[in-house]
Amino acid sequence: MKLRIHFLFVVTLISFGGLIAQTSDADTNPCGTVSGRSSWLKRYQLQPELYEKNMDTVLYVPLTIHLLANDAGVGYFQLNNLLSALCTLNEDFEQANIQFFIEGEINYLANSAWDSHDSVPQGALMMFANNVPNTLNCYILTDPAGNCGYNLPYAGIALKKTCTGPSDHTWAHEMGHAFSLPHPFLGWEGGVSHDGSVPHNFNDPAPTHVTYDYTYFKDTLILDTTIIDTALVELVDGSNCLLAADGFCDTSPDYLSGRWACNAELQSPTVQTDPAGVQFRSDATLIMSYSTDNCSSRFTPQQIAAMRANLQDEKPNLLDNQTVLPAVSSVPATLLVPVAAELVQFNNVYLEWTPVEAASGYVVQVSRLPNFPSNFTTREYIGSGAGNTVISDLENNRTYYWRVRAFNTQHFCTDFSASLSFVTTEVSADESVAKPGVLKIYPNPVSRQTTLHLQLAEGDLHNLDEVQLFDLSGRQLWRVAMGEIPFTNNTCSLNLPASLQAGLYLLKVRGDQGLWVEKVLIH
Repeated sequence: MKLRIHFLFVVTLISFGGLIAQTSDADTNPCGTVSGRSSWLKRYQLQPELYEKNMDTVLYVPLTIHLLANDAGVGYFQLNNLLSALCTLNEDFEQANIQFFIEGEINYLANSAWDSHDSVPQGALMMFANNVPNTLNCYILTDPAGNCGYNLPYAGIALKKTCTGPSDHTWAHEMGHAFSLPHPFLGWEGGVSHDGSVPHNFNDPAPTHVTYDYTYFKDTLILDTTIIDTALVELVDGSNCLLAADGFCDTSPDYLSGRWACNAELQSPTVQTDPAGVQFRSDATLIMSYSTDNCSSRFTPQQIAAMRANLQDEKPNLLDNQTVLPAVSSVPATLLVPVAAELVQFNNVYLEWTPVEAASGYVVQVSRLPNFPSNFTTREYIGSGAGNTVISDLENNRTYYWRVRAFNTQHFCTDFSASLSFVTTEVSADESVAKPGVLKIYPNPVSRQTTLHLQLAEGDLHNLDEVQLFDLSGRQLWRVAMGEIPFTNNTCSLNLPASLQAGLYLLKVRGDQGLWVEKVLIH
């Protein structure tokens, strides 16, 4: 299954490497490999003022999203979860005036070997086989080589499903790498001393240099050579901040390359010692650190300037589409059909809701359970921009609950509608949905205490059995059981209850042609 979504989202592949992983899973490595300072970043940090431009302009970056499952097509990342993760990503980058949108199709890949791969080179081959040019390709899968995520400068980003939730900043961390940012603890990846022999004791002064291996994270995939680099260890007094670690002077020293939780002051519990013997704690607020997601929240001003410069100077092809779409209304959709607990044909369920302003699509969730758990009991579908869809794969004789969530290709921070239920059955001929165009209801809109007219098309049988009026919560407000209704010129007239308030209602008409459900606006 593929979903075409035209998103305003431009992402880029970095020219210096860095696989990153942030994890909420105890058994997942916080980092699959190390990141380095690219040649572009080194040039930039010598004269950053030469690159500054349009700092107040929002830059829109396109993504191609690839969702992975096993060979049987089981285990795709839910679209609802994708919208929530994209919402968090855009919120994290709002401070940088960078926003992401989905370009083209969401690509569904049923491949067990890709969905859980053992090594970074395997992930690179997956990306080479599926990447879409001129976008940043992001793969959301079960196990990206034992990590929460990684970024390949020549290919794309891999993210673990369980590390890509609405409260996770893994995606933002990976995007930071994609736009040239190293870790603030550059060189300490692996948590060992500069000679790689034993873990470093942070009570002792740090070495002046550390070495690190970034073989798979250069600007091309290299398989036959080991690449080792050396990084200066940053001092607390900032005297070597332009040359040490990540090269940013507004990111304080950090030697912690494993996952860590912050204290009440948003600092690391672990006290470290710099090469001069000065003790310090790491800043937990930095998204590019390995502090837990409840601690990290920001990029520094220098990091933001570098990301924007990298995007505009290195990857201008990603900025071709800067069209701004209106935000999706914060008012959720109202569910219209079926009304609460209505009997519906199990293999042909028509769902309809009120369109939401500026929405281009909807995630439709149908679940056996009213709390819509993220498991096999909840199914997801895509609803049209017009506000409807037809579902044909539900079980018979079951109660289902349904709700919808609006979005467009730039705006994902939306809420679900309230939910309603329906009951699947094998609908009899009398209960089947009648063909359109046979019954006309007018006037519509109609004023209160005004007669409502029902008109049947010429040549059709003129027998109506029952008329019911429901509010949008599914509560029946009025019912007339008529048997055979006398018609004059194919038309009958009904007097609506005087107690009705202004609003939108559902009129259900049952007759020998079947069942009609029409929206009626009373003003």
